[in-house]
Amino acid sequence: MNMNNTHQNRDTPDDAFAPKTRSATVHDQLCAQLCAGELAPGETISIRGIAQQHGCSAMPAREALRWLVAEGALEFIDSRRIIVPNVSRQRFEELLFARRQLETELSRQAFPHLGDNDVEALNRIDDAIGTAIADGDMTGYMRGNHAFHFHIYERSGSRVLLPLVKVLWMQYGPSMRYIASLWKNSTLADDFHVQIINALRQRDSERFCTAIAADIEQGMGLLTMQVTR
Repeated sequence: MNMNNTHQNRDTPDDAFAPKTRSATVHDQLCAQLCAGELAPGETISIRGIAQQHGCSAMPAREALRWLVAEGALEFIDSRRIIVPNVSRQRFEELLFARRQLETELSRQAFPHLGDNDVEALNRIDDAIGTAIADGDMTGYMRGNHAFHFHIYERSGSRVLLPLVKVLWMQYGPSMRYIASLWKNSTLADDFHVQIINALRQRDSERFCTAIAADIEQGMGLLTMQVTR
């Protein structure tokens, strides 16, 4: 069946082509690091360190970190220390609930705008994930998993739910990376991505959304088993 990609004609946000401030660029780079679990739970983050890492002055680094604190991705311990928060069992359960509800709805909204090109793209991403798993490349696995899901979610065109889901991924990414590093390759490989792709290829919206929810529950379920507080 030939599926035309209709998402290309979706409305473009008014600010899509606006130049980014330096603090916004640093914020986006830190978001990617958090989603990939490159910052560990409990890790202390310094303004000076972020400024050096991203080649900027202290001011945009400070603004980016304060932005992430406001989003719940980082946490102030005192007036001078910012950390990547450790996540309690209760918080993980809330994250699971929020992810399941919001991401399933985003998938439902995205489905009519996904076509043959998207099936091919998702297959390529999933192949790269498989290679990362085989190589023990956790950064590649985390970045690939993020790319897979957000390739779908961004097709929704949502300007309300999509930003909320991005914040959720920043909040759980660091702990997800830690727990994923404890899994065996066979466990990591047991995902629902193939079911998601097949449902999309067959134009089965309900099965598509069900597979998305199952993928979320599998990963988050393993996380909550490891969180004891």
